Amino acid sequence: MINKTNNIKRGRLGFNGLFIIVRNELKALKTNKQIIMSSVLSPVLYFAFYSVGIQSTFGDIAYKGTSMSFMTYSLIGILAMSMFKEMYQCVYRMIIDKKWGLLSLKILNGINPSLYILGISTFPIVGILIQAIVLYLFSLILGGALPLGNFILILLFIVIAILFWTSLLLCIAMSINNYRTRDFIMDVVLLPVIFSAPLFYSLDEAPFIISFLSKLNPLTYQVNALRDIAIGNYDLNSILILILSSVVLYIVAILVMRNIDFRNDEH
Repeated sequence: MINKTNNIKRGRLGFNGLFIIVRNELKALKTNKQIIMSSVLSPVLYFAFYSVGIQSTFGDIAYKGTSMSFMTYSLIGILAMSMFKEMYQCVYRMIIDKKWGLLSLKILNGINPSLYILGISTFPIVGILIQAIVLYLFSLILGGALPLGNFILILLFIVIAILFWTSLLLCIAMSINNYRTRDFIMDVVLLPVIFSAPLFYSLDEAPFIISFLSKLNPLTYQVNALRDIAIGNYDLNSILILILSSVVLYIVAILVMRNIDFRNDEH
């Protein structure tokens, strides 16, 4: 184990440390091909039997006072849901690193905390990019009208959103030493976030209590930013909230990692 005094050695590897973390995460992704296959199937089925079905039955949906195709509306919701599901794998890998002392070894051997956070995000980023590309191609076959340029911008902002959630969940994971308690808290945090965000319903017509809870949810603002991009309405407020919140949480996560007492790692 190392303590805070030892942590001054961090950062000696520079960007090589990032490449090491990314390589390890890609290896983990490669050895979990079944997870990728199952995660790709889920959004495709959602879109085929849920989005298309509701679009053909009820038509468009209200969004910020305008009308929007439910297929496009729900496509963003499915991508957000898939992104959040990928965070489970990211959290699991962070917990394993902390529990078995791998994180302390990585820091001791010169991996900068800022680069560790970026590297550990590789698993969910690659996972959601694969899912998003497959889902986008499938949506085009079924009559989706999302322009390619808008879709590429959406992918970019999904990556930024992943940085937000990686940073936030790392702060939670690293602040709790009992891994059983940590797993419980993660479930308590993650599930309500998914269900309270407007992934498949419109806040324009939602009851007050649902609208109120949704507005307390960071995922809501991220989804709105992605939907604004999807329809070509580049709302700077939504986009700035997404970017600035990710940057702030990233800085907070770096500070948290710099002050971890690794002597409390579980074994």
